[in-house]
Amino acid sequence: MIQFDQQGFALESGEITVYQTNNNEFSGATTEFISLGGSLSANSYLDAPPKVKNGFAIVRENNRWQYVEDHRGETVYSTLDRSSLEIKELGKIPENYTAVVPFSDSCEWNGKKWTISKAKQAEIKANQQQQMREKINAKRDESCYGGIYIESLKKWFDSDEASFVKMIGAKAVMDDDVTNDKESSPELWICADNSVTQLNRDDFALIIRTIKEQVSAMHALAVQHKTQMEQADEPLDYDYSQGWAVTYQQSLGGNNAD
Repeated sequence: MIQFDQQGFALESGEITVYQTNNNEFSGATTEFISLGGSLSANSYLDAPPKVKNGFAIVRENNRWQYVEDHRGETVYSTLDRSSLEIKELGKIPENYTAVVPFSDSCEWNGKKWTISKAKQAEIKANQQQQMREKINAKRDESCYGGIYIESLKKWFDSDEASFVKMIGAKAVMDDDVTNDKESSPELWICADNSVTQLNRDDFALIIRTIKEQVSAMHALAVQHKTQMEQADEPLDYDYSQGWAVTYQQSLGGNNAD
């Protein structure tokens, strides 16, 4: 092996194995030819580094090899707000960060792991229940006011509030005619499909009664679904799709009431 003097110059010529670094990090070994009086190339050292250690880089510091934690390329998460950070430098995981992935937007770090407090769990469940109540109410309104099919008339009629009030008004006029011994003539009425039909006093009474019964039934069904949903462990997984009245738009898709 070539010998060097105290200033680092070779006392003879020859080949020697050196250990190189890049930004102080061990990058590999190579063989160099050193001429008499020459010295090692920059960032090269004679003493061999320790064996490779998983999770660590080998770094030259204070004229010796040292292990330094290497998390480069890993994603860590803030224990304060769960935000993510990709590690790009050597060293320990930054303070207030962990490699453990948060399992929920609502979890909190307790010093050792991600958890959800009972109070937070109750808050989350309450919010989920409210979301589901709103969805059930929307489905209820759709079923109440999405049209009514009258089997005896073989027609779909609008059942929204404006149409319902108009029907009540038309029937009231006919009732008044009967009360005053006047002849009550059928009224032309535009159906949900824009076709026109004639409706008499009994027809209006049937449609009005059917709408009221359907609205009452849909409200009762909504209450039932909300009660069952509130008893579920996972409110967002509750299936509230059953029991609703078919709407006119749904009938156009092949789900016709007749």
